[in-house]
Amino acid sequence: MHKGPVVKALAALLSLHLGCATAPRARAAGAPTPPADGAAAPAHRADGAPVRLLQAPSGAVLAALRPLLSRGPAFIVRDADAGPDARITLVTLANVAAGRVRQVIATPAEYPTFMPILRSVEILSQHASRTAFRFEVAAPLFNVHALCEMHETSERRIDVVVTQSETGPGGSRWDLFPDGDARSVVALTTWGDPSEGHWLLRQVARRSPSAIAGMNIATDTVLALGAVRRAEILGGRQVPMRPATGSVPPGELAPPPPGDWVGLAHEGTVLSLLLTDEGAVRQVTVAAWTPAEPAAVMTRLRDVASYTRVWGSMREVEVLPRGADDPEGSVRFRSVVENPLSRLEGEQRARFGDNVAWHEGISGDYVDATHRWDVVADPRGGSVVMLTGGSDYNRAGWITRRLMERDPWLMAGFAGSWKIVWLRNLLRGV
Repeated sequence: MHKGPVVKALAALLSLHLGCATAPRARAAGAPTPPADGAAAPAHRADGAPVRLLQAPSGAVLAALRPLLSRGPAFIVRDADAGPDARITLVTLANVAAGRVRQVIATPAEYPTFMPILRSVEILSQHASRTAFRFEVAAPLFNVHALCEMHETSERRIDVVVTQSETGPGGSRWDLFPDGDARSVVALTTWGDPSEGHWLLRQVARRSPSAIAGMNIATDTVLALGAVRRAEILGGRQVPMRPATGSVPPGELAPPPPGDWVGLAHEGTVLSLLLTDEGAVRQVTVAAWTPAEPAAVMTRLRDVASYTRVWGSMREVEVLPRGADDPEGSVRFRSVVENPLSRLEGEQRARFGDNVAWHEGISGDYVDATHRWDVVADPRGGSVVMLTGGSDYNRAGWITRRLMERDPWLMAGFAGSWKIVWLRNLLRGV
């Protein structure tokens, strides 16, 4: 396949929520009038195009996620397996007042200062609380353009839609919550449908019902972290605009400490990023609820020979003789994982404990790549299953790696997007 369309597709994917989300076909009618603060968006635009509802996170959700924010951003993804109907809400702490964050979001002409992949932003018109602008996304060999309309609904909310672009439809909503005089909590809620975009995006979306949610997680992470960091710098914080590197060694893997956030797994898939002070990703944990009891989940994890039936992108699995250094009860296996963007091959070791499992990389593309699965019995029935690991850089194809060089924060989003797909596939049908 020619590289140009591949790069175009990835650039388009990254453009989905760089302050807006895109629509596949230009239409003469304008964007919808956003509702009053706190209300959901209308079901359709004036021209009949669908607009999916975006709600701010409730006070209960914010309170449950709040302890995770000292580690880095946290997400709740509702209807993760519903393709374009998935709703992704990212929540992060900003070490600056909400007004400063709002200023950054509401000034699209300044977006290139915190979004390295943007080549240009042109303001087309401004009237009262609305701004129309065009942006260009610069990627190797190909660029993507989009026309956007921003509506500053209130002091604490901003909506953005796209009126014309080359990729699939979507929408985004920012909500800002003061957290004392010098801090704020920032929430970005989005939906997107890359399956209506470029051919390559459609192929990725078809791989798994949760693939669309995973792709949008990556773009939301880049946008939100960049906007917040820009606001903090304008507020006087002495930090670099981007971390020097996208990731650091994960150290000993462990999910976040137990708390109310675990209960949110009944509402959606929960994702927590553990970042360094500079912003590099150290660990990522994804958690989801299943009605299956822990024993059933562990049985699926222990059945290494059947992994190809669990994960569709795992093309081959060969169980190997246990090596001299392999612990008793562990399973050594060779696997081939292939998708439209990358291919991995090598050996891993599966180890098992009391409702916990590890996949440890041994050779090939899996060297030094380890993941941990925790299966926790839920008092209300079923289980909450957590997947924890590092940046998953080894799983990124060469084009994705080139984009990571442009924006290191894509690595955190990529790690979260891959893990949510991998976890959801494990739980499907268990």
